[in-house]
Amino acid sequence: MVRDAEKKVVGTIEAALSRAGLRRGSSILVGLSGGADSVALTCALLDLRERLSFRVVAAHLNHRIRGDESDRDEEFVRSMCARLAIELIVERADGLGSAANLEERARDARREFLLRIADRVQADFVALGHHRDDQAETVLMRLMRGAGAAGMAAMAERGPAKIIRPMLSLSRAEIREFLDARAIPFVEDSSNSSRDILRNRIRAELLPMLERAYAPGLGRRLVEVADEMRSLDDLVTAIAARELDAMRVRAGALDLSGFGALNRAVQAVAIRLFLSEQIGSLRRISRAHVEAIRALIFEGGPSDSIDLPGSWRAEREYNFLRMVNVREHKAENAAFSVAIVADGITIVEAAGFKFEASTIAAADAPMPDSLSVAMFDAAKIADAGLVARNFMRGDRIHPIGMRGTRKVHDVFVDRKLPKVSRDRFPVIMVGDAIAWLPGLARGDCALVSKATETALRVKASEIAG
Repeated sequence: MVRDAEKKVVGTIEAALSRAGLRRGSSILVGLSGGADSVALTCALLDLRERLSFRVVAAHLNHRIRGDESDRDEEFVRSMCARLAIELIVERADGLGSAANLEERARDARREFLLRIADRVQADFVALGHHRDDQAETVLMRLMRGAGAAGMAAMAERGPAKIIRPMLSLSRAEIREFLDARAIPFVEDSSNSSRDILRNRIRAELLPMLERAYAPGLGRRLVEVADEMRSLDDLVTAIAARELDAMRVRAGALDLSGFGALNRAVQAVAIRLFLSEQIGSLRRISRAHVEAIRALIFEGGPSDSIDLPGSWRAEREYNFLRMVNVREHKAENAAFSVAIVADGITIVEAAGFKFEASTIAAADAPMPDSLSVAMFDAAKIADAGLVARNFMRGDRIHPIGMRGTRKVHDVFVDRKLPKVSRDRFPVIMVGDAIAWLPGLARGDCALVSKATETALRVKASEIAG
């Protein structure tokens, strides 16, 4: 039995490494907390290291959230690695405190630490000690929270990034048998017994009760469901990724014209992929957010939007969808006011526009062939000049040919100017009057007439990039 337990754990990990693509000369960074699972994983990797010819480096993050116990864990890991001659990197976290979402923030800090250290030591893989029982608990917890196929797929044996989980098909009991067979010491995390943590209640109370009273073997079946959901999610994700590529029209925007023809499941995954690309993480994105974006696409108005976690906003721009970081957008769209030189080029970086101006005799001045070019009576703007400033709420323009004024906002809407571009769009002023909205409208101000002797010709163009 002792020998069987050892062979089972080491053999399972070896097979997982093979599936992950381990090659001779590879490096594995193992996350070593000092607990049973990470200690077993580390010892099994040492068994395989020489035969498979790979390097093992251990990394430990002291979260400093369990006082003396956290320091005890660090000391245990240091002692273990010194005894076994394992290269070890240790860091201490700061600022996690004891506020809300502590478990999630600690997990994020650990993952960031491991991936950063993996890059530093040029590790090909980051090995974590998750096992089959962890998977079952994760699936049940996500089921309770209403997860879809992606959430029910739970943890993958490989990914994301460099992460691998070589023990995902082993049970907690099998791992403990391995440790007992070799009399390998480890430390216990007292927080794992706290009933204040949902996962602990699921592990100690809910899952055993369900297996005992309603569904024997439920944990094993939950893991099987995760495997099936992962295969399904991989297929739908591949389809959604292909459709997403076809919808991209410009940086940060999607053309929604063909979105309605997609299968509903593909739509949801395409939205999640788009969000992941744009905001970098789906950690705080729920099914409700995905459904809200779907509703925005199918039921929203041409300029509607919804707010998302992390200062992000999904904006509908007629038949396009884009993500906007509200905090960055406000910083980028600070007020500006730039005088346009009478002869030469003026670049208004805040607006992303370039203005090319030249003074010519009125008799030689051709009529503009588009609203991207404007002619001004040089004498009428001699005192005030032309100034490009940012759009302001309440701006009004007196367009050529109209009796009254019109809201600039309404011009933007009629000309389908993307909402994200409006705050920094250059409004060309002559004194207090709006004379020109480049490419959109010409105001009834400083116009060239029969009496004009000298004209100022200005051509506006967007700066690429």
